[in-house]
Amino acid sequence: MTRPRTSAAAQPSRRRLLAVAAASLVAVLGASSCSASGDGAKEAAADKGSATRTVTDIAGEVEVPAEPKRIVSVDFYSPATLVDLGVKPVGVVEGFDSDDPDLRPKRYHDALKGTPTIGMYYELNIEAVAQQNPDLIFAETRFLRKGELKRLQGIAPVVQLDAAGVGAWKERTLMIGAAIGKSAEIEKQAAVFEKRADELKKKYADVLAENRIAVFAYGQDRTTWGTYPAGHFYVPVWDAVGAKFRPFTEGEHKGQEGAVSEWLSLEQIGKLDNADILLYAYGAKDFVDETLADNTVWKNLPAVKNGMVFRNIPASVVSSFAWGTESLDALDGVLAQIDAKARS
Repeated sequence: MTRPRTSAAAQPSRRRLLAVAAASLVAVLGASSCSASGDGAKEAAADKGSATRTVTDIAGEVEVPAEPKRIVSVDFYSPATLVDLGVKPVGVVEGFDSDDPDLRPKRYHDALKGTPTIGMYYELNIEAVAQQNPDLIFAETRFLRKGELKRLQGIAPVVQLDAAGVGAWKERTLMIGAAIGKSAEIEKQAAVFEKRADELKKKYADVLAENRIAVFAYGQDRTTWGTYPAGHFYVPVWDAVGAKFRPFTEGEHKGQEGAVSEWLSLEQIGKLDNADILLYAYGAKDFVDETLADNTVWKNLPAVKNGMVFRNIPASVVSSFAWGTESLDALDGVLAQIDAKARS
């Protein structure tokens, strides 16, 4: 399926994020969530004007509540991190009611099922955001339409997020933890993720070093295809284990770092001949087994002829360290298949 385009954005360093968190004027050891209406909304309104902390997001410093109680996420990513930190947002974008295993692990669906929605991440309902009476908002600002950021800032403090570039999702996740006063907890989750990634780097060092991968998917009408480069939000665990990606060929690159390739016709699928390993999107099995089955160019690709075509992991758009660790466990299985084939 077609994925949203991405663009590069400057990201604060991990060191800077931790420094800001450490210098916070008020230490917060926990954050709680309230119901989406009724007493929770009244309590949140009464708490506005209470103690605050200063944290750093992609736009600079922002003053946030010391103990946010009603968080609205107008982005795709922050709800998973919040759930992992024991916080339930009172508003999320549409789609979290879906239990499609290729979108997110089921536990996030279960945790957020029934949460009020505030539109799509690229088409917000600002009035629905305001109705939740939030005291803190998380937003991926590259997807906001003109004027929406200012309107959101008129409702509650907005922590601005982005995720373009290799490892940028980690900075974003640390930022979310710092914004709600849970830096210590998110750092522990980060350490577990990094340890698991290092294990896989060592375990599959040879196959990762000797092969270039292509992670690809089909367009909406199944007559086009595209690939995801390093730094795209669809391939973070491949980045984490140090996978080498095939370079874009002429006519593929959009000129944006970390952006999916141009969507090309099936007649151009021969461009994948510079990949040693082909990984198709988890939901693209029928596309490979049926649409490409009789495509002569596809059948003559080196990776296809060598049997080096594999299904990618599900829910690959990692949105938190805990999610990422689960994805690394799934990646272990895929890499085991690749390693076994490469040795045969």
